[in-house]
Amino acid sequence: MERSLIDHSWPNSLRWFLTQGLVKFAPWQFIQTPDEMAFAARAFLREDASNSEVFVFARRRDCDDFAGLELVGGRVTEKVVCFHPVFGDTSKSSPRTWNIVNATYQDAFEFVAQCVVPDMKDWALTEDATDL
Repeated sequence: MERSLIDHSWPNSLRWFLTQGLVKFAPWQFIQTPDEMAFAARAFLREDASNSEVFVFARRRDCDDFAGLELVGGRVTEKVVCFHPVFGDTSKSSPRTWNIVNATYQDAFEFVAQCVVPDMKDWALTEDATDL
């Protein structure tokens, strides 16, 4: 991500990865532009039972898993929320009865260490690096 696009209000843990260009961790990918994953943030707002909001910064490319930083009072926090939206209708006629949040992490470093790296290892056991 270009340095000029990195918002200084984002936590240092996320900015650390983005500033160094550490954005591709097959199967995960971090944002390239700030609004790239706004569609997933809207799905989270629509589907999450807690009515929380997130700034989505990562996506697992082989499924609809996303990671976002929790917003509190409109401010981005360090807390990472991993979620799997259904991108479906969550109106009163078909209320959602399941939790879309898979896990939460203290910050981007914990997310990478406990979620991204194990997923990378799983992929490395089944795919050759030359195929990436």
